Amino acid sequence: MSERFDLNLLRVLVALHHWRSVSKASAELGLSQPATSLALGRLRKSLGDPLFVRSPSGMLPTPRCTEVVECAVEALSDIDETVLHRKAFDPASSRRDFVVTMADVGEQYFAPPLMAHLEREAPLCNLRCETFARQDIEAALEEGRCDLALGFFPNLERPALHVQTVFMHTLVCLVRANHPVVKSSRVSMSQFLQMSHAVVLPMGRGGELFESMLKERGLQRRVQFTTVHFLTVPAIIAATDMIVTVPRSIADYYARVENLRIVEPPINIKPYALKQFWHPRFNTDPAIRWLRESVIRLFGTQSDAVRAAK
Repeated sequence: MSERFDLNLLRVLVALHHWRSVSKASAELGLSQPATSLALGRLRKSLGDPLFVRSPSGMLPTPRCTEVVECAVEALSDIDETVLHRKAFDPASSRRDFVVTMADVGEQYFAPPLMAHLEREAPLCNLRCETFARQDIEAALEEGRCDLALGFFPNLERPALHVQTVFMHTLVCLVRANHPVVKSSRVSMSQFLQMSHAVVLPMGRGGELFESMLKERGLQRRVQFTTVHFLTVPAIIAATDMIVTVPRSIADYYARVENLRIVEPPINIKPYALKQFWHPRFNTDPAIRWLRESVIRLFGTQSDAVRAAK
């Protein structure tokens, strides 16, 4: 076979094999009969085989012709499916592994509803939450090692990525329900500065906003307990007179599992956007598009603005 074989000739061969007639194959392909006959001649030369022999019943394919056609039918079907008619993502039957990166606090909020959604809609799919160094997230998205970054990632606000707002978020404080000092729905500044604080480091990117806000105002507080985990925080706050500042979504959860009360902080904290980020390489990937749409259905609103980086 020639190294410069024209793959377009395979469609001609398949049509001829099916119809056993140049005229009928020409009609299917939208070619003239001379053009189809010319293509058959090129096929015979390229493949080194007559491909068809005439008989009273019509054109009979040679064994070599049938062998090539069987291969061509499968190859052309794959091309049509992949290139011309991309297969839709079927969550019910797919075995896709999704990789999402989130902060620790974000994982506690986003992962349970996402997993419940996958269990219902995509029971054979898997979700893997991975942690990347902040400077490596963009490369992970570009290389396909991560499908989605979900949460507060201001460092990803760049033209190289697509971004979509999921919802607006803010921070609140937590104290034990029968706290002896904090009795109203908002902790005063004097109370806030005099109390002992629990701080989770890292507390997601939203926590960094709060720390920066305190420094800008020259405010200092006593940090009595510091941890890198959220797991022990609600039990500690419930057992002491301490206070902790956390994202509202986490505060709502903690208030359900421990005898805690949500109070507003002494500083008006401007809401910040939690977003999902993905790379343009995978913008049209049906599976990742389904995952993004699922995130919006589960956590977002129809009024959230969408901005695709150009």
